[in-house]
Amino acid sequence: MNLSSSATAAVAAAILLRGGSLFTCSQEGTANAFSIKPINPVSTIKRAASSSARYSYNNNDNEGTEEDDSALLFSAAPELPLIIPTKGVPIHLYTDINEVDPQALQQLRKLAESPLPVDYVSAMPDVHLGKGVTIGSVFASDKYVCPNAVGVDIGCGMAAIPIDGLYKDDLTNDQKNQIQQLLKERIPTGFESYQTPLAGTVKTLDKIVDQVEPTNVLKDILVKSDKAKNQLGTLGGGNHFLEVVYAEDTGQVWIMLHSGSRNIGNTIAQHYNKVAKDLLEKQGVSTHGLEGLNYMPIESQEGQDYLKDMEWCQRYAFENRAAMKKTMLDVVREATGFDQSQDMRNAVNIHHNYCACEECGPDGRKLWVTRKGATSAKLGEMGIIPGSMGTGSYITRGRGNALSWSSSSHGAGRVMSRTAANKNISQKDFEESMKGIVCDTSSSVKDEAPQAYKDLTVVMKNQESLTDIEHRLLPLVNVKGFGKPNKRRIVSPADDELGRLVFFFFSRTHNLLAYGVVLDIPMHRASMQYSFDLRPCLS
Repeated sequence: MNLSSSATAAVAAAILLRGGSLFTCSQEGTANAFSIKPINPVSTIKRAASSSARYSYNNNDNEGTEEDDSALLFSAAPELPLIIPTKGVPIHLYTDINEVDPQALQQLRKLAESPLPVDYVSAMPDVHLGKGVTIGSVFASDKYVCPNAVGVDIGCGMAAIPIDGLYKDDLTNDQKNQIQQLLKERIPTGFESYQTPLAGTVKTLDKIVDQVEPTNVLKDILVKSDKAKNQLGTLGGGNHFLEVVYAEDTGQVWIMLHSGSRNIGNTIAQHYNKVAKDLLEKQGVSTHGLEGLNYMPIESQEGQDYLKDMEWCQRYAFENRAAMKKTMLDVVREATGFDQSQDMRNAVNIHHNYCACEECGPDGRKLWVTRKGATSAKLGEMGIIPGSMGTGSYITRGRGNALSWSSSSHGAGRVMSRTAANKNISQKDFEESMKGIVCDTSSSVKDEAPQAYKDLTVVMKNQESLTDIEHRLLPLVNVKGFGKPNKRRIVSPADDELGRLVFFFFSRTHNLLAYGVVLDIPMHRASMQYSFDLRPCLS
């Protein structure tokens, strides 16, 4: 599968001749910018293991040697990372192996035994099954890039910022309810988007294009569709969320959100996964057993194109979160009357689905590090590790642990699939777990219930060697994205001025005595369908 040196040089020359820049780790524009010095796997394992480690690593045959009858299945707390040998590179696991789904372990093994990683694959405490590559996995490569290892939501991540001078006890229940309602009205969720772009969107997209020139594939998508423009500043679905939270230690109010690159990232990811699959088959490599682990040489034309468009989508995701952050601050200001400033010293806006060139190890090797559902935790680096919608989150500071490729978890990690959560969690238990938080507890979001996720305190305990806790943030207000098209908002006219006006108009002009009227109303430029429950007005 390796390209010959002459073929690699030809591709690099072609890219440079047409005025492009080659995506190498040093960004020096040459195909030989990498300086690769393999780490001795034995020395790596010795640093990770203690006298109570279950396995050692045999450098001669890449096989594990059992030192304890309990092997990988143990009841006592393990020394972390647990080293799992494979026929390829070892896996560094930062959780009890009994807590990991067998399919996720098999997926990790496939990654470790593929041509992609060097030295080792790290699996974070929230590791669970993903598409092609396990969520919560981190690896570095000197030769290949894999679209599914980054994921379909390129640049998905977190943003948070404290509000100077505003504290938990300053917010009344009415204000918290108003904040939630305004957030739901002004930030489209699920498949919704703005009818017209937010102010400044065109300028923002032009800035991204100036930073990273998109390939013709991405340019064509941007020209043919306004979706990227209309989705900038929108949330998305699934486990994406908006929250107003407070620091447990100080009571200071923060805003926090989780979102990514929306449809444009998904489109680019799927396109290049197919490109990678076709390229492998063209090279005579069977993709049957890869199960989505399709990869491309970094220095191939296809690899270079993916890296450019991936970087573009990562910047889009960053700006998407920044736009929502501004809207959230405006909403808090409107609901509370508090003219807050932003404490930029502690503001965080990070990816946890991405690939980037980084200096690795004490010798500063340049490698492409891919994190799928993992937070960068370089020494002193600020991070955000969210929990479920009812349990709170953490602001963290990285410890720069090389054994995890300077990474930590990106959240708590699921213990139930969405189907299992809907089936096994009672509506009563879900509502009980969310008491005291202004949020939606309808059946449509039950698959995001706290019971569907791992215990975040255990997850944080398992990564004490990876990151330090700066603040624990507890939720006050939560807005969840919806995974399916959900263009209906329920509002009560008895509590909503617009609803009262609509009801007054219909009742006076049409003598309407009905239980419901559905209207299409462009609310703050978001295309939403409002369903007005008229029963409170008829009582």
